[in-house]
Amino acid sequence: MTIEPYADQFLLAALDISGGDVQEILGTDQVMHAAQLATVQTGAIISWLLSQRYVKDELTQANGVTKLIRLTVSGLEHAYLLRRRSESRVEREQYLHNTLVRWAHEHAPAGGWAQLQLFAADDKWWFCGTEVTWDEVFAAIDYLEVKGLLRADRGPTSGPVAAGIAPTPLGTDFAHSHQLLGSFMNSQQPPGASVTNYISSNVVHGAVSGGNMATGGNNTQTSSTGIDADALAALVAQLREMAPNLDLSEDDAQDLADEIDTLEREGTEPGRGARAMRSIRRIMGQAALTAATEQGVVAALGAGAALFG
Repeated sequence: MTIEPYADQFLLAALDISGGDVQEILGTDQVMHAAQLATVQTGAIISWLLSQRYVKDELTQANGVTKLIRLTVSGLEHAYLLRRRSESRVEREQYLHNTLVRWAHEHAPAGGWAQLQLFAADDKWWFCGTEVTWDEVFAAIDYLEVKGLLRADRGPTSGPVAAGIAPTPLGTDFAHSHQLLGSFMNSQQPPGASVTNYISSNVVHGAVSGGNMATGGNNTQTSSTGIDADALAALVAQLREMAPNLDLSEDDAQDLADEIDTLEREGTEPGRGARAMRSIRRIMGQAALTAATEQGVVAALGAGAALFG
């Protein structure tokens, strides 16, 4: 298990003990005890938190053991973000919906099942410093079965409770996509019918922007330039789905939301869309990415680059 889930637990306990006061000096042993973490992990946890600038070292012994720390402003903001996300039912459900299919894809042997008991021992069992529950896991499996992304092994010994899971072909496509589930499912919808617009005596097949409109009587034009509207809508949906999961300050989060709105509103014009995408890329670059968010950011920025260069 990586150190990050333990560090998240530590931050939540530090938030509770400090009462949100960055001037409060905390004993590392006290926080470790409150978080129910083994003291043998203290050094690795504190080292990771220091590397992220989430805590400040206030007292380190001659043997290199840090005994007193304070939360930094960044650490406090991150702890509040962990608390908010860990208490959100929607975010917990979204996390499991995105995680279980990919976990099954990684662990299910060909023609077999990934055993769910192994999931409980995996890093993925932890979300924002808290453990998921079996009730949440089984509810997510039921949902993913209905959506056609997972198959569940409900053998004679397990009854209605799934003992193992495996991805369907659609689930495998999702695992390979590096997208968030909502964006992936939207991309699976059949394309809409081509729209013919009648403007004066001109007939325009599809969306036409800028100077693409032919003028004069009885002209028919099919546009093959500009930004694909369906691809733009999918990108905007992907960005909006991912934005709440990024570790951003309140101001940066609002700036990101505004730029996504601009992209949706003006993105069909390549120059304006490219400017909005550059701003989005800059703001996302300021976020501290976790393993859970990195794939989504990479996929979204890749989709933006494909549209706007």
